[in-house]
Amino acid sequence: MVLITVASPGPGVLMTLDNAIACGWRTAMYGVAGLAVGAALMAGLSSAGVGLLVRSSPALFTTMKYCGVGYLLYLSCKAWNRQPSPSAHGPRPQGSESVGGWGLLVRGVLLQTSNPKALLFFLSILPQMVEGKNAQGSSADRLIIGIATYCVALLLIHATYAGAAAKARTWLATPFASRLLSRVSAVVFAGFAVTMLMFQL
Repeated sequence: MVLITVASPGPGVLMTLDNAIACGWRTAMYGVAGLAVGAALMAGLSSAGVGLLVRSSPALFTTMKYCGVGYLLYLSCKAWNRQPSPSAHGPRPQGSESVGGWGLLVRGVLLQTSNPKALLFFLSILPQMVEGKNAQGSSADRLIIGIATYCVALLLIHATYAGAAAKARTWLATPFASRLLSRVSAVVFAGFAVTMLMFQL
């Protein structure tokens, strides 16, 4: 179930693909690390009872949801306005967006932590990790192992996505293809924002 969840198309996968095509595999991995850190934070908050608090508080859930929607729309605008580079390996044109690895890491963390659905997801799956029939060791140990397993799976799967996307950089080096990709990414990010907006407890 963890592998299916991590590999399923979503904002995180789109961010990884977008980063890899724009910046290359190595730099995109900072964003992937940010997604893993954000997932660990959300899992920790959920295990600490924040997930139950969000589920029982419509106002808090709605606030988190609108924060997530706003951030996805921000990413959509960034992708739409991104200037195409003349070469996948050449310098970017003056005035184009330049985001370093640490910037991508922060974006990954923000993407994960601004999504209330992540809290509810971990709220539903963590008890299964802790209270399985064949579970061994203390609850805390099983919880840590479960969260670590999820984060490692995220890193490996998204690294694969990023590697595949980075190989397409040569084909996408033309201004037309680069601009088209930016527009598609922007529309998909906006679509995820609309989907999150419609999500209810």
